[in-house]
Amino acid sequence: MAPSRFALSRLAVRRLVLGGIAASLAIAIGLGVFEREIDAKTATGLAERLLVQYRRGSGEQLRNFTPRETRIWADGWEFRWRYRPCPEFASLRIWISRDGRRARYAELPDCLPSEGVAAKPLKV
Repeated sequence: MAPSRFALSRLAVRRLVLGGIAASLAIAIGLGVFEREIDAKTATGLAERLLVQYRRGSGEQLRNFTPRETRIWADGWEFRWRYRPCPEFASLRIWISRDGRRARYAELPDCLPSEGVAAKPLKV
């Protein structure tokens, strides 16, 4: 078979492959180095999902919590719902990192933290 005038030499193919690999690595490193920051709406959405997850797991009603309080810190967002049976002692606090990659419960409602018991039930 006669070589085509558009055929690439082995060296040219090798350069293209290595160039593609280098470009892919540069893009991957660039995406990993630059931290993205989420906006308030996205952080609030994540916190609301964690609130729903907590309520489903614990059986708590939404009426047991005050309206959400939001704080912005240098390293993340803090969302807090005070627990109505004992708002001066207990609240549900959720912390979300600025990039949105980490989220955790910072505090769970417990009206008697020194006793180590779960949240005190409402008297009906």
